[in-house]
Amino acid sequence: MEENKRNFWKRILVFTSLFILSGGIVFGGGLLYQVQTDRMIRDVVMALAGTGLVIFSFTLSEVNGLFIYHNENRYGRFAIMYLISLTASIFLPYLPVTGWPFLVIFVLLGVFSNGMTGLAAGCVGLLMAVNYSGGDYAVFILYFISGMVGILVFSTLDEDFHVGIPIVISMLMLMLCLTANVILFAQEKLSVAQFLIPAINLMVCCILLLISLKVFSSTVIHRYREKYMEINDPECPLLVQLKDMSKEEYYRAVHTAYLSDKIARRLKLDDAAVKACGYYHRIGKLKGENTWENVEAICEEYQFPPRARQILKEYVDPGEKIVSVDTCVVLFADNIVASILYLFAKNPKVELDYVQLIDTVFRKKLESDELWNNEISLGQIHEMKKIFIEEKLYYDFLR
Repeated sequence: MEENKRNFWKRILVFTSLFILSGGIVFGGGLLYQVQTDRMIRDVVMALAGTGLVIFSFTLSEVNGLFIYHNENRYGRFAIMYLISLTASIFLPYLPVTGWPFLVIFVLLGVFSNGMTGLAAGCVGLLMAVNYSGGDYAVFILYFISGMVGILVFSTLDEDFHVGIPIVISMLMLMLCLTANVILFAQEKLSVAQFLIPAINLMVCCILLLISLKVFSSTVIHRYREKYMEINDPECPLLVQLKDMSKEEYYRAVHTAYLSDKIARRLKLDDAAVKACGYYHRIGKLKGENTWENVEAICEEYQFPPRARQILKEYVDPGEKIVSVDTCVVLFADNIVASILYLFAKNPKVELDYVQLIDTVFRKKLESDELWNNEISLGQIHEMKKIFIEEKLYYDFLR
């Protein structure tokens, strides 16, 4: 509750500042170009209306979970990007129309929010640039279309964030739009020189996209990659401590992490976070009892990524409901591993019917109220059960 309250006031502060500064930037642009008062009022009103639409789209996306690339609660990051792009748009009329790097602006605004918000934000800056340059609707259309294509192709990338094909598609669309809307209508004989500035624009856009997306990938998409590599190593010092304390707990964690990781990959979940939860869902025992307070303290000490903490809290804290699919995966994996280890501890030579055991675990969990109101689908449950059954040969390693 306290965190939600802080986020609410943070959102109010950031978006209020964004609204005011946007109007100030456009007002400054009017003074820079010495436009008439009525035009200046029009531009400021349009910028404020557009900014309001952007803020509404960002807020709506957060409420409905429509963000891409971990943009939840990142109000300040998006606001800074929006203000930079709007400021850049004010100065772009000093460049030839064919040299405007709006493709980069649209793409970055899109990856820092989502498609709809990025498109709305890019259009506000584009509108100001067209107004101050005295351009016509064709200029707006060409950058709107190329920007929209850029946003679309970069909004469908997976966690590997391979940008080669999206950049090629974006560049080809930008070149097509520039040729169709500007070069063919130039009031002079068609020549190679007319393609010089568009070619420079394409080259600059390509370089800026590669650099900015590389930075975005390392700071946002894969921000916690090294941390996950550290904590998901079976020889991680924290797991070594667990092994020294109890080999039974250590091997239970290792087997749970293995199965959780395999299922998460098949279900296209956050496999690194799920695997971490598999390793550390009982790590609180290092401090005595496996309470959320003990687990949280360890997460703080070792700086666990936010998503891993969230899954662990759902799993360990009795006051939390198990909601996410990621937590359900760890729940089933841990229960199956614990059941097999328990039976082997009673009789190491027993021959288990793994299919029956898995059926029993699933039936008991589904009959209880533990999974009420969770996000897992019947299809995912069926696929998860299928994967557990496929691993029958693996379970003999638990003896």
